[in-house]
Amino acid sequence: MYLGLTGGIASGKNTVAKMFSSLGAYTIDADEISREVMSCGHKTYDKIVENFGRGILKENNEIDRKALRKIVFDNAEKRKLLESIVHPAILEEEKKRVGKIKGRDDKAIIITHAALIIEKGTFERFDGVIVVYAEREQQITRLIKRDSISREYAEKIISSQMPLDEKVKYADFIIDNTGTPKDTKKDVLRVFNAINIYKYCFRQLKKK
Repeated sequence: MYLGLTGGIASGKNTVAKMFSSLGAYTIDADEISREVMSCGHKTYDKIVENFGRGILKENNEIDRKALRKIVFDNAEKRKLLESIVHPAILEEEKKRVGKIKGRDDKAIIITHAALIIEKGTFERFDGVIVVYAEREQQITRLIKRDSISREYAEKIISSQMPLDEKVKYADFIIDNTGTPKDTKKDVLRVFNAINIYKYCFRQLKKK
């Protein structure tokens, strides 16, 4: 069974993904793949530098992702250009990883965690969608702490994304990450057990 895990920025996707992994699910980090395909030597890297210039590079010639994010944040045209370069490469690598996992474990629960699967309409490739929910104020606080940015900038980033109250409408499963880590872990276990039931029912339907 193949599932997508998403949420807003600083909602706790990575934390929840690690919890699922500890329960036996295979997890794929789309952001990790993004870093990989954008690294020096990859064809995606060459396309990005060709379109955005060498000014986005660090001293070691790797792409400065924060600098690139600032360039595309307020420029919809450049953001679409970057996405048109990076997203196909991410999906291609993701597909390879999913294939390898299924090849060695046909009963696997595979979860890809990514930020924009709903916004980009790519959620339909999954058997189900998990949304991690947090309150907006929690997102702001976590983002300020994580990225050492101002409250104003944190609010601007969060406001640019689809609200979590809207994202949960697409969810087959919702993880509540508004409480303590212990509370979140309990909710992850609840959803993991539900996924196993869902997986069984899904397999039975496919047999018919």
